[in-house]
Amino acid sequence: MQFMPATWKAYGLGGDVQDPRDAVMGAANYLKATGAPRDYRRALHAYNPSQAYVNAILLHARQIRRDPRAYYAYYAWQVFVLTTEGERRLTGP
Repeated sequence: MQFMPATWKAYGLGGDVQDPRDAVMGAANYLKATGAPRDYRRALHAYNPSQAYVNAILLHARQIRRDPRAYYAYYAWQVFVLTTEGERRLTGP
């Protein structure tokens, strides 16, 4: 999870932004405050104002709901970018 300092101060529940559990709880608090679960689309858009982002998150959520094993595929998904110094892995185990 990524937070701007003011957002973390408002929604981080006094936790440590570097702690994964605290960050997930802060994100849940933020999403609830911005419309979830009543309107996930609105809440996600408040977090990242990009329709492509909102659509992607909702698509991934539907796939995980349909087949919970998809979570593990997303978790292990490795993302690479090409930099001036060569290929660099950003995510994944």
